Amino acid sequence: MFALGRRPVSRRTRAAAEPRSGTRRDQLAAIAAELFARHGYHNVSVSDIAAVAGVSGPALYRHFRSKQAVLGHVMRAGLAEAVRVSDEQSGTGTDQRLRSIYAGLAAFMVRQPEFGVLWRRERRHLAAEDAAAMRQQIGHVSSVVVGELRRLRSDMSSADASMLSWAALSVVGSISDHRVRLPQAAFEKLLTAIAMDVLAAALRSTPDHAGHREPAAELPALDSRREQLLAAAARLFWDRGYHAVTMEEIGAAAGIAGPSIYGHFAGKSELLQTAANRIAARLRQSTEETSGAGLGERETLELLIASYVDMVLDNRDLLAAYFTEGHNLPEHDRVEFRRFQGTYAGYWADLAGAVLPDCAEKEVRIRVHAAFAVVNDLARTRRFSPHPDFAAQLRTLMRTVLLPPP
Repeated sequence: MFALGRRPVSRRTRAAAEPRSGTRRDQLAAIAAELFARHGYHNVSVSDIAAVAGVSGPALYRHFRSKQAVLGHVMRAGLAEAVRVSDEQSGTGTDQRLRSIYAGLAAFMVRQPEFGVLWRRERRHLAAEDAAAMRQQIGHVSSVVVGELRRLRSDMSSADASMLSWAALSVVGSISDHRVRLPQAAFEKLLTAIAMDVLAAALRSTPDHAGHREPAAELPALDSRREQLLAAAARLFWDRGYHAVTMEEIGAAAGIAGPSIYGHFAGKSELLQTAANRIAARLRQSTEETSGAGLGERETLELLIASYVDMVLDNRDLLAAYFTEGHNLPEHDRVEFRRFQGTYAGYWADLAGAVLPDCAEKEVRIRVHAAFAVVNDLARTRRFSPHPDFAAQLRTLMRTVLLPPP
């Protein structure tokens, strides 16, 4: 569900980072991409990349002037592939052209799943020129897809078409969040089919069954100063990244200056742990409430969808910090959270599998992770959140991914 860090970088990771074919520069970039995705950009050094590649640090600098330049090369190359796919669409009808685009994107992600992690988590660390090039590339892909979608659905607004196109991209990118795998062709076909279902979703007319949901019980709050610091830290971690933020900056953002900050939290690590614990408690609470409601499987799943969307929208900053910075948690906490995440996703898969008895277990699990990705990604994309029907739209999209139309 959420990609967290692994063991420290070592030479033993060489087998997991065998370079793909291509130029030496591309091979080094591929190794770096896998290390960045596994451990986090700030937790990987040029020496780490060189050690796994079997070269010296100076040898790597002959290809890239800095670690940031390596990240820029990886991101621009991946998005160049997305641009190529969008421009080489095939098919005589709009539906076929859209399917061709998402099939190509799915094929790319199945080949290079680490790109999704880097796109979500590490693009904040790009140099200004690489960030500008990336915005231009993704803007081009988005304009092609939105244009095709509006030709197919002429009554759709540009804003809704943009939301659906991004949701479909989240489906394709969700492969980065889990380790459930199918044979390559079957995996690409499933991701493409789910993405096309999302593009066909009726954002405004689909019945919404969330109206009967009772408000969630409040979790115990921290004292006001700790709450202020936690909220400020989550916002700053989201905007700038864990390593770029100091405790003093967190204190200043919360209106708490000087050494008194450390009377509330021992350091950034404790703040990040507290954010993760808060999210885990919210998710645990939602499963307890839905499982204890005494409803049928379909109704329980509807209740769980509503609960998840509300939790995400109510805790956007905490979730963003959790998703993007979880690899910086201490190893013990990473292990515990991975265990909890597996249990939580398994609860959804069991419930969805009961509603979809003809779906294979792996397909159900892939759908669950794709549904999480759609909600998590759109909720963190600030331009979508002002829409007055945003929560209902997210519920519709989550339902669409989990429950394929007949």
